Amino acid sequence: MAIQEIIAKVCGILAPVASFDDASLAAYQQLFQKAPLAAAAIQALEALVKQVKKILGWNPRGLNDKVRRDAVRDLVKDTRATIVCLQETKLAVVDDAIIGYTLGPCFTAGYATLPSIGTRGGMIISCSDAHFTLSDIHATPSTLSATITSRSDDSKWYITCVYGPQGFQEKLAFIDELRGLRPFVLDSWLILGDLNLITKASDKNNLNINRCLIGKFRAARDFLELKDMRMDGCRCTWSNSQADPVLTKIDHVFFSAGWDVAFLDAYLQAITSACLDHAPLFLQGSVASARKPSSKFEEFG
Repeated sequence: MAIQEIIAKVCGILAPVASFDDASLAAYQQLFQKAPLAAAAIQALEALVKQVKKILGWNPRGLNDKVRRDAVRDLVKDTRATIVCLQETKLAVVDDAIIGYTLGPCFTAGYATLPSIGTRGGMIISCSDAHFTLSDIHATPSTLSATITSRSDDSKWYITCVYGPQGFQEKLAFIDELRGLRPFVLDSWLILGDLNLITKASDKNNLNINRCLIGKFRAARDFLELKDMRMDGCRCTWSNSQADPVLTKIDHVFFSAGWDVAFLDAYLQAITSACLDHAPLFLQGSVASARKPSSKFEEFG
């Protein structure tokens, strides 16, 4: 999609989910007939659009409750997220009405879902139609993946939303499930979500840890050639909300070397959540200080 289509949607002459056809082009040209945008201005806008990658990942512990849907809606609005990945929706059926209410009307044209089993699990990946398209949907019991295509420059990358299981044997099977994603992904790959696993002992505030699972999880991460993105904000992402709380970092963002090079300005923040036990993860570009590409995997203690 050309930058003209994005401008038309922003200016209100084209609906968020409508296609940019000849009539839309005529309306756009009419809007700027007296004072057309200079080529330099259009190029600057195109450069800005390329940076509009604001990814929100969160386990809201169910969207089958209006209070939780409202919490997600408010967070999407506050962060101006353009890609949203939700885990544990607890919804067997997700339709345009749910997406439109929870995320906004611009998300109804591009979303993929993994249904819950009863009230267990369930995931959503959705992107703003003004900026991206979603294709090549691939689902496994604990993952939901898709190709993200930028409307501004047709660049493509792969995203995987993950919700990991609880039990020990189930976690072992889940780690093998992650390994099985390798044939499907693109060189530029982002994986995020509530994995229900830690990568190092310091990801938990007590000594009740399983080093076997840590080792297998890290081995799978290295097999997939993924890196763990540095996170600012709260160190842990989940709390059991007790008087003497258990705190862990079980929500993660991993990325491939190809994604690392393509998005040097990526900045990950854990947002403190007063109402729910999981901290939302907010990944955005175009921050003040861009990071350097990682030259090797981070060594964990």
